[in-house]
Amino acid sequence: MWNISQIGDRNMWWVSVVIFIAIVVAIRNLWPSEDLQEIPCETLKNNNSTIKLLDIRDALDFQAGHVPGSVNISLGRLPYVANLDLAHDHSVIIMGNNDRRSKKAARILKKKGFQHIYICMKPVTSCYDNEHSMCS
Repeated sequence: MWNISQIGDRNMWWVSVVIFIAIVVAIRNLWPSEDLQEIPCETLKNNNSTIKLLDIRDALDFQAGHVPGSVNISLGRLPYVANLDLAHDHSVIIMGNNDRRSKKAARILKKKGFQHIYICMKPVTSCYDNEHSMCS
């Protein structure tokens, strides 16, 4: 038979594990990648063949408005197709909906061996309102 104090101890152990996992996930999402630079995207033009503009939004968001010359790889597909659509010797400029997703994409690319990774300061969501000077 179970003692009430044993059930309470088991529940506290599980609560502690869940809290620990939540803290690890929060720190991982907020912790910046090493050597990650934010750049103003209004000054960029994709005239250089060694620069790849990576739009990590979903395909529907990309079709609604995007930067000409950018490559669309959604964040969910990025770990699987990054090496197919991007070259390691290129500088990759990440454009997304928010900083958290962009930083996650930067961590994925860093693990894949990419060295020159940058993040746009202004989210590409402003493409919807034609506020972003680079959007089509």
